[in-house]
Amino acid sequence: MLSLDIGLVFSTTGPYAALGRAARAGAEMAIADLEREGLARITAMHRDPGGCPRNYEIMTTDILRAGVSHVVGAITSWSRKDMIPVLERHGGLLWYPCPYEGFESNDHVVYMGAAPNHHMIPLLDRILREGIGRAYLLGSNYVWGWETLRLARERLVAAGVEIVGERFLPLGDTDCGRAIDEIAAVQPDIVMNSLIGPSNVAFFNGLSSENRPKVLSCNQTEADLDVLGNAGEGLISAGTFFEALGPDSFVRRAAQAAPNGRCSAFFATTYASVRLMAAAVRRAGTTSPRAVFEAACAAPHDTVLGPVTIDPITRHAALTPHIAKLRAGRFEIVASAPAPVPADPYLINLPPVALPAAVPSALRIVQ
Repeated sequence: MLSLDIGLVFSTTGPYAALGRAARAGAEMAIADLEREGLARITAMHRDPGGCPRNYEIMTTDILRAGVSHVVGAITSWSRKDMIPVLERHGGLLWYPCPYEGFESNDHVVYMGAAPNHHMIPLLDRILREGIGRAYLLGSNYVWGWETLRLARERLVAAGVEIVGERFLPLGDTDCGRAIDEIAAVQPDIVMNSLIGPSNVAFFNGLSSENRPKVLSCNQTEADLDVLGNAGEGLISAGTFFEALGPDSFVRRAAQAAPNGRCSAFFATTYASVRLMAAAVRRAGTTSPRAVFEAACAAPHDTVLGPVTIDPITRHAALTPHIAKLRAGRFEIVASAPAPVPADPYLINLPPVALPAAVPSALRIVQ
């Protein structure tokens, strides 16, 4: 049986703790499954940075100095970017399981989460084909919020949509009153929402149900749906995994392991990352990051996300985009790509802007 030491660096406390707890639970279930199946015995060094960027640097250094070569973790791009210089100095490899804003490719990272052409682009293009005229942009004040809303602005403006407001909240801030008042005053057709953690919850709970615009998200998952309650009804989200996609047996087991009893993209992608990494170590016959990465790229992988391949140039996973609508506390799939889509982190193959009369995209409608 393969024996492997890894680091797990997830903020299970702090402003985005719900996401970190879901991701860590996914990693732990993968570790338990690999041992139960006789495939690997994995010893994990757990670290909780508490949402403090400086702690990611310190804790990643401790793990790599202990002789561990592979780290699974980070939720935010802020934290990932703080880890990368440490990984470069010590020769480690980060398996990053979260959706992010793109425009990065580092020799010490495997990007297992969704890139912009897996979330923002298909989501906006679907909405644009419905015909909208006014949009409001709202995000958390850090890399994810800035960059996702920059992409949204560019895509919407190119389609002739008027941006009627844009606001950023400090990470973890729950004072959404000004943004909510502005939305009520300008009455946009959509709100592109890139808030995370308590800010996201406060926004939904403060948003009036009367004349409410469509709210779109690229990072809302089942990981923190329980705290939204009925306030999130009608939310449209994009991602590469939702509970409704199954497999049913995996979702049932994940519900028992996840802190809030829900199987989210954070849980599923981290689960897939750990299993894919273990398979690559077995294939490589070594824990050397370069050899393991080459082994990970050598063949497609059958995962809970569906078939996954890793591009050896971009270092990103090819994933299947999905769009879902929140109804009665559950995401219902409304559109899916027919097959995994290669990641395009720098958007060099960006399709033309979708307009109401445009030819439908690769996403198919799910009845």
